[in-house]
Parts: sequence; C-alpha cells; structure tokens
Amino acid sequence: MRGAGVRLDFLMSPGTPVSPFRRAIVQGSMMTASMQEQKRKRATAFPPATGAAPSCGLLDVQWESSFDRLCYVISGPDLAIKNSNRYAKLLEALVSGSGCTEEEILAHGNKVRAVLFFAQDRLTKEGRLSGLKRSEKYVYQLAPVVPAF
Repeated sequence: MRGAGVRLDFLMSPGTPVSPFRRAIVQGSMMTASMQEQKRKRATAFPPATGAAPSCGLLDVQWESSFDRLCYVISGPDLAIKNSNRYAKLLEALVSGSGCTEEEILAHGNKVRAVLFFAQDRLTKEGRLSGLKRSEKYVYQLAPVVPAF
C-alpha cells in the first residue's frame, strides 16, 4: 500500500514527542469541549421567558426551560421573513445570553419541535387527546431538552 499514497507512519508509539501542530489540535478540541460545556450551562441558567406562551398544537406546554421555549419560538417557520425585527431581537438575546451561534439555536429549536411533535403523536395514539373539545388543550410538562451542542 505504500505506493498508493497511504501513510501508515502517523501511528505513534508511547513516548514519541508530539509536534506543536498536533498539540495545538488536541488543545483546540479540549477548548471547544469546554466552550460547549459553558454554552450548556448558560442555556440552563437562561432567565425566564416573558409574554404569551407559544401555540403547540393540541398541547398546553408547561416549559421547564425558557431557553427551550425561546429556541422553539425562533425556529418557527418563516419568523425571520414575516417578523424580521422580532427575529433579530430574539436572536440577539439568545446569542448574547447563551453564547450559541444562530445555527446552534435553530438546531435546538428544531429539536424541541421534534420532541413536541412526537409527544403529541404518542398521546394521540394512546387516545389521550381524543376527548378534547375545540378550545381545550392537553397540559404537557416538557422537561428540559438536552442540547445537541
């Protein structure tokens, strides 16, 4: 395989000196993990959300995490287009409060949406939502969703 351009000399035995380049890569990954942990802590300690609770289909969601609630709101379809000022303000609050990027916030919001979708689907299959009248909603306690970042 040596003629095919495959290098096998990257495997190093214990005690082999590590180049500054490889050391920087290892330290960079540790620093990234530390930054991600800080983001998770900041998201957990996010201040309570104010205003009307967002509509979540047949569920009256009791939010344990205001970060989850705000990420759910900002990841709504077409919010950035229909209400760009609200989107920008909410995004700024989430980015400055958590340290997350816009992509991480939207990904988390979509994850929260998926959790609620499958919860409503499960409750429907169990028959718990069949007795609801038009204006009634099923009270659903949403535990904090584990962030993917």
